[in-house]
Amino acid sequence: MEHFINGRRLTGLLAALVLTATPGLALVRFNDGRDQIYVTGTVEYGYNSNIFARQGGQGDSTTTTSLLVEYTRRAGYIGVNSSIGWDFGRFSKFTSENFADPHMAVELTKDIGRTTGSLTLNAARQSSADAAANVRTVSWSYNAGLNWKYPVIERYTLSGGFAYGLLEYIGNGSLTNLTTYTANVDMFYVYNNERDLLGGYRLRLSDTTASTKDVDQSISVGVSGRVIDKINGSVRVGWQIRQSTTVGGPNETFQALTASADTSWDITKHAKLLGHLGKDFTTTATNISTDSLTAGIQGQYAHDARLSFVAGVGYGLNKFLGPLGGGRQDQSLSWNAGVNYSYNDHFKVSLNYDYFINWSTLAASSFARHGVNVTVSSRW
Repeated sequence: MEHFINGRRLTGLLAALVLTATPGLALVRFNDGRDQIYVTGTVEYGYNSNIFARQGGQGDSTTTTSLLVEYTRRAGYIGVNSSIGWDFGRFSKFTSENFADPHMAVELTKDIGRTTGSLTLNAARQSSADAAANVRTVSWSYNAGLNWKYPVIERYTLSGGFAYGLLEYIGNGSLTNLTTYTANVDMFYVYNNERDLLGGYRLRLSDTTASTKDVDQSISVGVSGRVIDKINGSVRVGWQIRQSTTVGGPNETFQALTASADTSWDITKHAKLLGHLGKDFTTTATNISTDSLTAGIQGQYAHDARLSFVAGVGYGLNKFLGPLGGGRQDQSLSWNAGVNYSYNDHFKVSLNYDYFINWSTLAASSFARHGVNVTVSSRW
């Protein structure tokens, strides 16, 4: 198709540009440097052994090219971070899966004054494989959010937010669109110079085009800052209740532990270990409530300012709830490894390998896949 760029040709052109570029062309600045414009070009060539995320799924090689334009402004009370981009993907065999996906985002930030916060807006077209539905999907994602923070007194700070999200699938009538509304409030208490204690409440309303409505309420407590010893980040745990109603169907209530954690440990000056944990109720594209757990550890080692290595492992557990879930349960295990080389912002290259295996009580969802990709990028 004429809309897609020849990846190999663009790779050669991009390499020629970055190797002959001069540092003075790296950035556009105006208004005394308070306004800046960046342009990033990326080319990725890879292979995925199972592009449909299902048992017996076939593999294919892909070429993806991306162009991203970013605009930032730091002047006055309101800061601006915005971007607009386009991703073009081309498959060697399954050309019907070719895609051209635009995306855009705007963030307005206020960091001055007693009350601080941000307003975010973004929209993106996405083409990817869905491991729960076992098909490749094309969708539009629209999101808006307002976050705020207000220090009540010296040791106590209130924060919260409101969010809206719409996930709309294209060209597949068997998948259900999902609309969510979220409101949350947290209280932070300064325990000492290294950590804050926190507690909060979240209310989330979900509505699908299959006439299903979910009301999620959760209460959680946690710690932010120095979690323990040399581990920094944020950890919280609590209890969540989902009340699910379907027009003409059963009304159900589910309860489960909810948790989230993002931590880092600087082992040495060159080595770092990152940890992630998430447990929450979700709704699949096939309109089934799930109790989902994800956990992972990622190691990073910087040999020097230009050369770095990454490796990680991950685990996932999805319990499909209610009569529509049919007692289905999926477990997954993954690992990845990669090497990154950065000559400067004008020339970065990476090589990555990943492996994923999913075990499911539904035969079609038991599958394995592996992939390798080479990425070249240049930022101006």
